[in-house]
Amino acid sequence: MSGKSKAISTSIALIAIVVIALIAGAAGYYTGQAAIPEAYRKGYDEGRQAGLTEGRQRALQEFSPILPIEIKVGCIMSLTGLLGPMGASIVKGVQLAVDEVNSRGGIAGRRIVLIVEDDGTDPTKGLEALKKLVEVDGCQVVIGPMASGVLRAMGSYTNEHKVVLISPSATAPYITTEFPDDYVFRTVGSDTLQGKALGELLVKRGTSKVVILVMNNPYGVGIMEESKKVLGTSVIKTIVYDYSKLDFTTELQMVKDLKPDGVLYVGYYEDGKIMLRQALEMGLDNILWVCAEGIYGDPMFEDPAAAEFMSRACIGTRPVAPVGLKSYEVFKSKFRAKFGEDPSMYADTAYDATVMAILAIAKAGDYNGTKIREALKDVSQTFMGATGYKLFDENGDQLYQVYEIWDVVKKDGEYKFEAIGYWP
Repeated sequence: MSGKSKAISTSIALIAIVVIALIAGAAGYYTGQAAIPEAYRKGYDEGRQAGLTEGRQRALQEFSPILPIEIKVGCIMSLTGLLGPMGASIVKGVQLAVDEVNSRGGIAGRRIVLIVEDDGTDPTKGLEALKKLVEVDGCQVVIGPMASGVLRAMGSYTNEHKVVLISPSATAPYITTEFPDDYVFRTVGSDTLQGKALGELLVKRGTSKVVILVMNNPYGVGIMEESKKVLGTSVIKTIVYDYSKLDFTTELQMVKDLKPDGVLYVGYYEDGKIMLRQALEMGLDNILWVCAEGIYGDPMFEDPAAAEFMSRACIGTRPVAPVGLKSYEVFKSKFRAKFGEDPSMYADTAYDATVMAILAIAKAGDYNGTKIREALKDVSQTFMGATGYKLFDENGDQLYQVYEIWDVVKKDGEYKFEAIGYWP
């Protein structure tokens, strides 16, 4: 029997059951009318009508050809690996959005089910997690991943299976060029912007001999290429390092021998702590280090030497909501009330990605990746999120991004990040 024939047979069977139930109910009702005192007749009618209404509503939900009774939203984050210390808090932004919508009845009365997978900051593991969400769980929308390299491994699969993927933190410029006009979106600005911001910061600080020191992945190389456009001939050397070896004395000796007056650095927490500790040991704290957001966060202070180096030599950038944005303050308050802590970097963009995905599903009225994708573009035209307006261009990129310029200070024996400016 064909799928269509089965569906027709199932529908006929369901209709027959409903008709039989209605006939039996009607027969029982009219047979019992004479025996029911008038005082009870009104209550009986009201009860019968309420029962029919409730049953009809359940039938509509359970057998709707459009939206399932439970709407699954996938989430792929780095809960382990190089970005593991950051991922756990970012997932909380996703959870907050899902819980808020479910507390208000979900989408058309249908509950949202969040399914979280760990990519281990590994492209191969990330692709397997995506396949599981799509082929086993049936997800048509996925929030994540965090890392640009992991997203790169997912792009082709995402497009082939027509599944909407919204990253809150993958910033590499190549995402735009390799996956244009597709099913990949992001609620954070491209490093086309951050590379420019870092380069301009070095120029404004008066550097004329700059070494670019970046991790060998799409995130590091992407920022390197964009910052070179700003720095021009002031770049005396580019060093791309293997972040997995966790000993960087060779690269740091190269920096020391070149005698630069500025270093543009891109790394993550685990390699970053070692890099900056060794830089302190080698006396490189007399050079200005301008750093990307991969090392922004309290995990860097777990190594006292790295923290001390940052307080002496480092400033940097990180994507943030526009200054004084009311919607961010509301988000921050809700996050603190639910989790008892302030949101970390990218928890806000993850929250926005999730809310936009839910709105797109509701607008599409159909749990279908292609329709959700088109609805998502429409949603972005007017959506004001925790991080501001989230207008997508034709490639699913954010058109605008603000960056905080940060410094590390030591007060009362404790290290902390402080905002010292904004870009642009």
